[in-house]
Amino acid sequence: MFSKSIGIIVVLATLAVVNAQFGGSITSNSRGGADVFARLGHQFGDSKRNVGGGVFASGNTLGGPVTRGAFLSGNADRFGGSLSHSRTDNFGSTFSQKLNANLFQNDKHKLDANAFHSRTNLDNGFKFNTVGGGLDYNHANGHGASVTASRIPQLNMNTVDVTGKANLWKSADRATSLDLTGGVSKNFGGPLDGQTNKHIGVGLSHDF
Repeated sequence: MFSKSIGIIVVLATLAVVNAQFGGSITSNSRGGADVFARLGHQFGDSKRNVGGGVFASGNTLGGPVTRGAFLSGNADRFGGSLSHSRTDNFGSTFSQKLNANLFQNDKHKLDANAFHSRTNLDNGFKFNTVGGGLDYNHANGHGASVTASRIPQLNMNTVDVTGKANLWKSADRATSLDLTGGVSKNFGGPLDGQTNKHIGVGLSHDF
């Protein structure tokens, strides 16, 4: 059943690529190089009600593993959902499902809630699920923040992530931006019990 669902996603997403639009982003990585994300897809409908699908790929300009996948998505008024399947070189594959709902939106502020589930199959044979949810806030000027809680039952591991972004500069066409980003994550239970990770950086990104 799992393989059949993946096959359906790939077929429908590939069909959606016909007359599709190409886009993506390039973002500087504090650990080196730049992260590149490219997507080829098509959307049917309008801003309030639509369905879409396509294929995508991501990687770093310095090399390393490349991730490739396909996705389907749909939105109706303030509610939406998506399915995606991806594979990362020398790592494994992941099948993900996500639901989201807009809680509040005006010309300046937007607040969304989401819930997600994914199934990961590593190349070494280990399989695990990740379940969770969170809140995302975005400002029209490019600022944003999010809080996410997730759990991996097979490892009895729970993680809470808090991230933020402050836009420092944006080009006139709004395609290129310079952002200050930061975040902290805390693990509870499992092999990383008690571990806290913090990060802060300045990133330049360009949407194409």
